[in-house]
Amino acid sequence: MDIQASKIELVKIILDLEDSFVVERFIDFLKSETNLSEKQKRAIDDALVQLENGEGIPHHMVMEETKARYPKYFNR
Repeated sequence: MDIQASKIELVKIILDLEDSFVVERFIDFLKSETNLSEKQKRAIDDALVQLENGEGIPHHMVMEETKARYPKYFNR
């Protein structure tokens, strides 16, 4: 599905919503995602630089540590 078709589908879904709470939450969500503070933007930029410098922790290592620390949440 191309971007224009996706937008049309999104508009259809929004128009069919009847719950004002959901509509308000959706509006708040969209605004929060597009209006980052300068502090948030700097933090993201800093994190990206750290990743480029190889200072990140691989996902599998984070998951191993998390499972070891909180095993009751991984009872599968």
